[in-house]
Amino acid sequence: MAETIVSTLLVGMVLVGTIQLVGPVVRSGTVMSDKLVATNLARELSEEVSIKYFTSPKSGDLEFIGDETESRDLYDDIDDYNGLSNSPPQLSDKSVMTNLAGWRRTVKVEHVELSNPTNATGSYTGLKRVTVT
Repeated sequence: MAETIVSTLLVGMVLVGTIQLVGPVVRSGTVMSDKLVATNLARELSEEVSIKYFTSPKSGDLEFIGDETESRDLYDDIDDYNGLSNSPPQLSDKSVMTNLAGWRRTVKVEHVELSNPTNATGSYTGLKRVTVT
C-alpha cells in the first residue's frame, strides 16, 4: 500500500513538472510562429515597394510624399505607399488575407538626409527611407 502511494505521488510530481515545462515550450513556439508571420508580411510588402519607381514616372523628377492613388494596384512609385495601412493585410489586388485577422501592415515613406539617413527631412533630398511594420 505504501509503495502505491509513493509511486502515485512520484508520478504526480513528474507529471506536474512536465506540464510546467511543456507550457513555455508551446508558448515560445507560438511566439516564433508570430515572428515568422510578421517577417514574411513585411518582406512581401517591402519587395512589392522595391520594384516601383523612385519618383513618379508621370510627374517628372520630384514627387511629394503622400501622393494618394485610388487603388494600390495602380501605385507606380514608392511615395504612393506612404500611409498605407491594412488590417487584415491585403495583397496589391486588394484581396484580403482573411487568415491573418488581427494583423496590420503599415508603410511610412520619408525623405532623409544624405549625410545622416536616420534623420527625416521635409524636403526632397534624393534619398528616401521606407519603413514597413
